[in-house]
Amino acid sequence: MPNCPTESHFEAATIERLVRLGYRHQRGNDLDRPLHSVVLPDLLRDHLRRRYPHLPAEAVEQAIRVASAPKGVTLDRRNMAFQRLLRQGHILRYEQDGEEQFEHVEFIDFEQPDRNDFLVISQLPIQSAAGGTGNSRRPDLVVYVNGLPLVVFELKSPWDEYADVGGAYNQLGHYTVDIPQLFNFNAFCVISDGNTTLHGMYSAGFEWFSPWKSIDGREVEPNTTGSMKTLIEGLFPKARLLDYVRNFIVHEVVNDKITKKGARYHQFFAVRFAVGEALRAMAPGGDRRAGVIWHTQGSGKSLEMVFLIGILRRWPGLNPSVVLQVDRTDLDNQLYENLVAAREVVGTVHQADTVDDLRTLLQTEGGEVVCSTIEKFRLREGERRHPVLSERRNILVIADEAHRSQYGLLDGFGAFLRQALPNASFLGFTGTPIDKEDANTVQLFGNYIHVYDMQQAKEDKAVVGLFYERRHIPLDLANEQIDADLEEITEEQEVALEAGELEQAKAKWAAVERAAGTRERLAVLAQDLLEHFNRRQQALQGKAMVVCMSRRNCVALYDALTALPNCPEVRVVMTGDITKDPKAWSEAGHITTRQKREEIKARFVDPDDPLKIVIVRDMWLTGFDAPSANTLYVDKPMKGHTLMQAIARVNRFFRDKPGGLIVDFIGIGDELKAATRKYTAGGGRGNLTEDLIEQAVHYFFLQLQATASNLPSNQPYARWRDLSPTELEDVCNRCYGTLAADEALREDFLADEHRLSKAFSLVSHLPECRPHFDEVAFYQMIRKQLRKLSPTARQSVEDLDRAVRDLLDESITAQPAVDIFAVAGLDRPDISILDDQFLAGFKQQENQDLQVRLLARLMQDDLEARRRQNVARYRSFKQMLDEAIARYNNGSIQAADVVATMVEMRRKQLEDARRKAELGLNDEELAFYDVVAHGAPDGIPTDNEWIAGLVREVVVAVRDNVKVDWTKAHRRDVYASVQSAVSRVLRRRRLKGEQFQFMLKRLMQQAEANYEDWPLAA
Repeated sequence: MPNCPTESHFEAATIERLVRLGYRHQRGNDLDRPLHSVVLPDLLRDHLRRRYPHLPAEAVEQAIRVASAPKGVTLDRRNMAFQRLLRQGHILRYEQDGEEQFEHVEFIDFEQPDRNDFLVISQLPIQSAAGGTGNSRRPDLVVYVNGLPLVVFELKSPWDEYADVGGAYNQLGHYTVDIPQLFNFNAFCVISDGNTTLHGMYSAGFEWFSPWKSIDGREVEPNTTGSMKTLIEGLFPKARLLDYVRNFIVHEVVNDKITKKGARYHQFFAVRFAVGEALRAMAPGGDRRAGVIWHTQGSGKSLEMVFLIGILRRWPGLNPSVVLQVDRTDLDNQLYENLVAAREVVGTVHQADTVDDLRTLLQTEGGEVVCSTIEKFRLREGERRHPVLSERRNILVIADEAHRSQYGLLDGFGAFLRQALPNASFLGFTGTPIDKEDANTVQLFGNYIHVYDMQQAKEDKAVVGLFYERRHIPLDLANEQIDADLEEITEEQEVALEAGELEQAKAKWAAVERAAGTRERLAVLAQDLLEHFNRRQQALQGKAMVVCMSRRNCVALYDALTALPNCPEVRVVMTGDITKDPKAWSEAGHITTRQKREEIKARFVDPDDPLKIVIVRDMWLTGFDAPSANTLYVDKPMKGHTLMQAIARVNRFFRDKPGGLIVDFIGIGDELKAATRKYTAGGGRGNLTEDLIEQAVHYFFLQLQATASNLPSNQPYARWRDLSPTELEDVCNRCYGTLAADEALREDFLADEHRLSKAFSLVSHLPECRPHFDEVAFYQMIRKQLRKLSPTARQSVEDLDRAVRDLLDESITAQPAVDIFAVAGLDRPDISILDDQFLAGFKQQENQDLQVRLLARLMQDDLEARRRQNVARYRSFKQMLDEAIARYNNGSIQAADVVATMVEMRRKQLEDARRKAELGLNDEELAFYDVVAHGAPDGIPTDNEWIAGLVREVVVAVRDNVKVDWTKAHRRDVYASVQSAVSRVLRRRRLKGEQFQFMLKRLMQQAEANYEDWPLAA
């Protein structure tokens, strides 16, 4: 289509949006700089001179050297060192007038953003530095602040159906290998295809790139992918970009492994609003109620706490004490570990082990971060009131899951906490809305600061949806009282600390726990659970958690499971009491130390570790993330906040995981409905769980129909195992021929098949869906074979590290895999088969259409691989092939004519290879040889050795003088220098007059063809 917009139009629009915010723009080829260097020292020098005019010139140069060469053996360590340098500045030591001086130098003025230089550079050519691959690259856009490259944009055309955001992400990955020096300084990256715009860390997986969907933090863009407009206007105003770079990036270090994380838009705005509210609450006259952040489970509340603490710690004159208050030891440990991993941002973190330890930690002048459980604010023997530990106002208590029912904030430990810290301010985090029963929570903490509910999190792909499946295994049906008691039991009663409230609940709990843990029932449960899990594993890679009522039931279920064949590795995760617990529990490894439990946790979090199932009672049901966990088996009564926290263990995003599944063995369906009602009554959008039968099954059958609609109708796809080898080949041949002939149809099929496989991974164990196993497997087989159509093409991001499994791994063993090339009658996927003998035999082949399309794809891949070796030859060959395919598609020629064209191309390639060997030339040099040797006027030597020597000299001369965009009108000076270098070679060869002009013209034309895209095509 004439005048169709291209990627350059999208790039220009993005630049224009940045320019409107006050950024300058330059083209990369207009910069005079060493191509391997990514820092612009002149701009950094200008900033330092303006900000520190008293510094001598050598001190400024020393500061530039520090900023330009962050220390570290690996890229991740250099990036972390540079981030620290930006955030903390550098103590510069220098001499002036014979005396040693010190200056705290900051390379960015965070307090006055307009005093910095903001520059966006388009198409910046970068040569691989020492340690790189040698490949040169040209990122689309790089945002510089004071000459430091902080943000990389990689863009794909919104108007190209085959250019997608996954390709942009894939390209970034190559950049980190080819030009790693750029990412020493990188804060974050942006990838976009116009429809989907995402930001993320250079080292993160694709699933961790996220949209920026709000400009002001209140109004959210109503789509799932985010737009470039919202990202630029929401994140790139000068002050906001610097705020993000300084305060919302963290390098977590655990066991020497570095994980870089950045805030999503909801985290950024929630923390920004919370900082304002916390400062207001702590100020003289403030009401000490900072408010509540309601962000759904799995949306990153721990990271928000890290960013919030980091900002408050650096706030001028504040020097706050921050107390992180939780109600469970395991959650306390989890938060403490998260903060320690982020200590570069939050500083030193303490964990109160005892009551005395807590009291000592809080009697300071400020500056500390303390993690503690609420119960450590208990009274000592003889105390009627908690002693005052500090009367300072610069204390902020951050309560996780800030619900009155969990803290006893009107009486009990919550009251003791307020007696200990009478002037502290309180800020609450919760993953669930505050319902009517928690009305006093608002009185104690304040109103909502920011809301990010389940529906928004799912739309943003911050979490995956949850599905519910009932597989109720009855308790003692003869005892009706047990079933009645079950409806009344709640986990809150079980863990209540006031003895007067606990007695009746304990009795009911014990009765139900015994009924749930009978040997007969656990045998049935173990058998059903294992069959369910193994069937899901066939279609979906992942892990499972099982929740039991008691430690005794956990161990009994473990014994029942591990006694069954085909049981994967299972572990029980619980605390122990060696004074009371059976000796056998220690012998079996169920009673573990904290260190051992951390080792189990690390194994369970690792998606590739063989530990597949963990059995728990209370541990890991809050504050624990294992993204690959996709199934929660529940055999314990739970409701309310505890139930909502537990089910969120399987809502974490992981690869292409389609959702988490809650499998109910004990009857929590009514509790889930009640929790959903409370959730929506509190203002939350979206159901906590979807009914598996009604939702996922319906979607699966829709996708089954959609996938089949791309293929020839009335074929036995579901019965392919019953076909003879010949019949199966014929069916596959029809499918391949249909999809190979229509690229759009092929892409539709691949997209539908992937959605089908994801849907089947949710429902594959259900009786109504299991019969379709073979049909899904057939479509997966077709998809695998279709990939052979373009073996060197980039695989889409969705195909990388899939959580959804291919059913072929087990099912195809009964039938030999169908090879698309064998079906087409080709001996091997190789263009070396193209010769006159093959052409003669081709005319008798039955599968001519499929063969010609496969061979054309192989030839196209081969030409692409040769493109940069001999650009002119590539273009002529490509034109030959494209014209032949176009004429074949419109019916002007037969398949044999296309093959004849490819045989001729192959013959010329072999002839080129022979001549290269005879002349001792490479591909580049042969291209120059051809333009000189053919059609030369009289007087030019025809000796092959003389011509070969000439072109070798010419290639060296061109390469030594060529620069970026040297063929463009605005770089005529560079073009002239290349031409002069070639002229000198010709004069040394004593060429004059007509011979000189002929040779110069031909050689320069070939130089333009070969090196137009230098250095990318060099």
